Amino acid sequence: VITCPAGITVECIGDVPVPDISTVTATDNCTVNPTITFVSDVSDGNTCPEVITRTYQAEDECGNVSTCTQTITIDDTIPPVITCPAGITVECIGDVPVPDISAVTATDNCTVNPTITFVSDVSDGNTCPEVITRTYQAEDDCGNISTCTQTITIDDTIPPVITCPAGLTVECAGDVPAPDISAVTATDNCTVNPTITFVSDVSDGGNCPQNITRTFQAEDECGNISTCTQTITIDDTIPPEITCPTGITVECFGDVPAPDISAVPATDNCGIVTITHLSDISDGGTCPQEITRTYQAEDECGNVSTCTQTITIDDTIPPVITCPAGITVECAGD
Repeated sequence: VITCPAGITVECIGDVPVPDISTVTATDNCTVNPTITFVSDVSDGNTCPEVITRTYQAEDECGNVSTCTQTITIDDTIPPVITCPAGITVECIGDVPVPDISAVTATDNCTVNPTITFVSDVSDGNTCPEVITRTYQAEDDCGNISTCTQTITIDDTIPPVITCPAGLTVECAGDVPAPDISAVTATDNCTVNPTITFVSDVSDGGNCPQNITRTFQAEDECGNISTCTQTITIDDTIPPEITCPTGITVECFGDVPAPDISAVPATDNCGIVTITHLSDISDGGTCPQEITRTYQAEDECGNVSTCTQTITIDDTIPPVITCPAGITVECAGD
């Protein structure tokens, strides 16, 4: 009579104990100590679980043989241990690295090289930051699966690079061009087309010249903002155009008309012109005498131009003379 050990279940093929006849008992009606031997391990050919039937036999001194079997079940139920790469933070969606199973490690109690696969990238749907949960899995030969996750944070913190137009100088306030965002360039590390807007025109309060600081800004999709400025100088350097009345000739000094700024037209490229009478200068002559009358036009920036009118005094009319009335006398001596 032979008795085998009770059946056992182990995780891995390497956990199957070696045959041990000391765990087998045998008794016989005649032979005191029957001979116990290990016969065979026979697998059922399955996996997960695999069942091995282990057979022992006992033989008495007369060659009578009996056998018993022990069932050894191999069933791996422990999933692998998997380790994902550490979480990372990147600036742009384009900076997110592609999944890389070579960066994932996995070990298993039975399988030497568990199969590692990329499972998914799942976004939290937010922006600035957006968090992507990247999942990998490891599977052993028995289909036991474990997963790990890597957190990838996308957070653009770098503002755009913005370039304003070069500064310019104009003559008049009316020559200042309207703000033009098409003249501003902006690039960003993430956003293809940052939004460009006009911010303000701020004057320094000066006059002739006056400096205006024009500010533009560029904003990316994460709200990062940068600004640039353009200096516009208003400096009127062009004097007015002034036209004096044509020259005149009068008979007498008293006929010289008083200066009349209303008879002097003047225009300016920018704005208001002030006309003044500067002087009447005689050449000191007589018959004729020439007076040079000068007018001046001045614009708001102090640019001045002058013109002259020549007034000639030339008396060409002889006097009117009257003799006494005729008389009659008596003698030549009278």
